[in-house]
Amino acid sequence: MKKMQKVSAALLAGALLLPAAVPYSADAATPIKVYIDGVELTTRQAPIMQGNRTLVPLRGIFEALNARVVWNQKAKTVSAYKGSDTVLLTIGSKSATVNGSSVTLDVPARVVNGSTVVPLRFISESLGQGVNWNATTKTVNITTTDEFEAPTSVTARNLGQFGDGRDLQVSFVKTEDESYVQQYRVFVVKSGSASAFNVSRAVSSRNYTPVMPNGSNQTFSLTAQAKDTDGQALRAGQPYQVFVAAVGNSYAAGKMELSPSSAAVTLSGAAVGTASSVKATDTADFGDGRDLTVSFARAQDESLLSGYRVMVVKTRDASSFNLLTANAVAAQNYTTVPKGSATPSVTLTAQSRDTSGELLRSGVPYTVFVLGTSSTNNASNNTLSNASASVTLAATGSDVSAANVAVSDIADYGDGRDLRVTFNRATNEALVSQYRVLVVKDSKASSFNINNANAVSSANYTAVNKTGANLTQTLSSNARDTDGDPIRNGVGYRVYVLTVGAGTSTSTNVLSASSQPITLASNYSVGAAATPVLSDAGDFGDGRDLLVTFGRAADESSLSEYRVLVVKSGSAPTFNLASAISVPAANYASIAKTGASQSQFLYSSTRDVNGEPIRSGVSYRVFILSVGSTNSSNTNANYALSGVSNAVTLSSNSAVSGASNVAASVSGTTGTASDIEVSFTRSSNEDNVAEYRILAVPADRAGAYSLADANAAYYSTPVSKAGSGQIRQALTNGSRDVFGGIITTGGKYRIYVLTVANSGSNTLSAPSAEVSLSEAAVQPAVGVGATVNGSVATVGFTRPSNTTGILEYRVMLVPASSAPNFTVANASSASTAYSKASTGTASFSLNSGDTDAFGGALQAGVSYRAFVLSIADGRQITANALSAASNDFILVNP
Repeated sequence: MKKMQKVSAALLAGALLLPAAVPYSADAATPIKVYIDGVELTTRQAPIMQGNRTLVPLRGIFEALNARVVWNQKAKTVSAYKGSDTVLLTIGSKSATVNGSSVTLDVPARVVNGSTVVPLRFISESLGQGVNWNATTKTVNITTTDEFEAPTSVTARNLGQFGDGRDLQVSFVKTEDESYVQQYRVFVVKSGSASAFNVSRAVSSRNYTPVMPNGSNQTFSLTAQAKDTDGQALRAGQPYQVFVAAVGNSYAAGKMELSPSSAAVTLSGAAVGTASSVKATDTADFGDGRDLTVSFARAQDESLLSGYRVMVVKTRDASSFNLLTANAVAAQNYTTVPKGSATPSVTLTAQSRDTSGELLRSGVPYTVFVLGTSSTNNASNNTLSNASASVTLAATGSDVSAANVAVSDIADYGDGRDLRVTFNRATNEALVSQYRVLVVKDSKASSFNINNANAVSSANYTAVNKTGANLTQTLSSNARDTDGDPIRNGVGYRVYVLTVGAGTSTSTNVLSASSQPITLASNYSVGAAATPVLSDAGDFGDGRDLLVTFGRAADESSLSEYRVLVVKSGSAPTFNLASAISVPAANYASIAKTGASQSQFLYSSTRDVNGEPIRSGVSYRVFILSVGSTNSSNTNANYALSGVSNAVTLSSNSAVSGASNVAASVSGTTGTASDIEVSFTRSSNEDNVAEYRILAVPADRAGAYSLADANAAYYSTPVSKAGSGQIRQALTNGSRDVFGGIITTGGKYRIYVLTVANSGSNTLSAPSAEVSLSEAAVQPAVGVGATVNGSVATVGFTRPSNTTGILEYRVMLVPASSAPNFTVANASSASTAYSKASTGTASFSLNSGDTDAFGGALQAGVSYRAFVLSIADGRQITANALSAASNDFILVNP
């Protein structure tokens, strides 16, 4: 790719002073137009004339040249970045900095109508682009260069510890101008296949490690899950070569540049065995560690192990718990388990603590890991298991919830006497006053909660006293549902049990899970089938997608067939036995009795009970009508209707199960995107998941953001699938939102996660809550002191321990009388009254043209103090910082 030609600071300065360097027009009424690669540039502020110089809006042209522009309101400075080029201007100043070199402008930058305007040729040549002035047409033509390149100098090193991807350390030299790079992809290729690996194969490969550009050359190790381009896990004894590809962003859309390969490397490490199948169970009721029993499958090979350590981690911290943090856990905060047992298991003690040092207790969700410790006593050779499922220890004696609520249709009264309810009593009834049986219409059951339950009138529930045993209760003839309607045949119900606490506050009440659905029916001679289960198990878009499963009637001796009745969910609450009997033959599916429970796909021709074809996008429920084989003077005696199934809406089953519970928080203080940490719950089934992509969407555009937008996004943070637990991922410095804007302070964003499928459709999560960055300041210099030798003052200082984001240091002198009120804003606004210091010292002298911070000439006999201003680069950090004042000093004439 063609490289950008840099111009020296001297050439820039000369170009700015030549009259021909900046176009002008004698006809002020004729507007000047700017074209970039033949496309006219339109900006809010039009070019203007100042003398014989043309001033143009900086942001519009810089951003069109793929440069990033940062405005520092406090310092009144404009910083621009494009690859390795850095340009810094101060409003009203004739001094600019290009790549660290000072340049003098004959026309200073200024603000017009809210836009910063600067000399045209300066902003184009400072970024190495060609500029041509056409006096006839009064147009400026800027020609850009193609700067998208592959990374170089790829090396691969064997660390020799684990025998998997963790042993492979990769280094490479970044693309010079990363403003065109969306991400790098690291491909590990078996050496035997390396000669045939090219860009085409890199584009089609799904097995790579994504690396985000960070402005620096990169060195990192892969993970234990890393795979080669054949999809096989990296292993010891196999020679590999590594390639790194640069993937273009929207400014280099569709481009991929592939590096030459590294030299061949063969992994040699040998990992110790890893525990697996970790399970944590609440097995007692002490309210401490004695309640927690941990079991796991021992490592397949324990020869390199000395034993195991059981580590209990608060579930909120589990996603960030890794081998490094596990190795650092203090001995008093884990439980040792010796190797050798066929089925390792341990019940913890009352003194057991979690990894943060807190005693285990009820009500806190915990996740358990098992660390396999190496017999070599080398912590880096230890291995960490996958996480257990989260477990929360129940509070001592606090289980007051009824459980296993079930219902059955036992009689033929057509009222509450047909409904029998069974449930298991609360574990501890000392805190229980009574139970209340609540019959809820199935159509309202999904939204029924504890608040609804507490508000039900006493006329609309059945009270049941505790007996010390599990309970069975047949309702009465005048029993009513929670709406106050009599219980009757043909209506779908679910039953809840409210456990009423022994106190007077409803806050001690607990609501059970619901029973299965039931619809009472006449039971004269034909038995009802069990309530069916409905599932979407196909992709035909008709009745063949519906799988109906149900238990047969208890007695099929007088039964001739079953009829499967598909009802739109909205009509199911009013569908009853009479409705079922009246359905014409064309609108149901007949199933012969088999003497066993049944599972049956319907047919492409199956219609719902209204005669409409079954199709995608419509919610359905199913009833099973049992049809008798005998004639009866009572029509209902020859039929029985089951309860209603769950609701199903047919849809394509090829979409991957998506990430959920997306959250974003600001956990750092750099003022860059690296402060943002994103967490989400991985897909419930990652078999078809290729990767996740974190998408930052400006909050004002998040409401309309769609899956189609996400699939087309160039800017994202890729995350490998985790395999277990929750995923946490910090963004990187320089991360962009989905529209290409750098994530900066003041911006408000919502975070989405796109789950990318290996095959089929991707899935987009719901957005996070709004998150924004706050501005961060660089660190101030320290130890500022001044010494005087007659008319010369020498100021020395020590750079801060953290120099992240500092572009330069400016030393300035302030009259001692003004020093107490001298602020970072005063210092930042000083245009030329300072001395740059890269070595930690700076000198000032009388009669040399040096001035104080306010532009006044230095004077003999006046007391001064020195300050050092740390200038933020505007890219990593945006706010300057001012040191403390030096000692007082006085200059004297020689």
